Amino acid sequence: MPVETDNDLLIFLNPDEFGVEARYVSRDPAVEKDIPGQFDDEGSNWNPNRWNGTQFQMQMGASVTSTGPTFLCRTSDLLKGGRKGEKLTIKDEEYRIEDKRPDGTGLTLLLLMAND
Repeated sequence: MPVETDNDLLIFLNPDEFGVEARYVSRDPAVEKDIPGQFDDEGSNWNPNRWNGTQFQMQMGASVTSTGPTFLCRTSDLLKGGRKGEKLTIKDEEYRIEDKRPDGTGLTLLLLMAND
């Protein structure tokens, strides 16, 4: 159980300091809201899922991992903790959630992909 409350966590996500506001759109059409968080864009929007690799690599189960845009936010701000395919609009750019990594303290790191 985390020591910090949801209100305590807002200190680290304050858009007036080093956080940003993101527009969160859940797969449930009734849930669309602004949420605070920390956005980190390492400039990589390459989607490894668009490249199947060679026949040999597919048979061997090869996979590619890359760094890319992430968004750290309160887990409670996400419906069901966030789900793959949900959308975030940050600084007028639209991203979709590819994966999530809850840290057990009430925060979740969302791994994003540019929504082209």
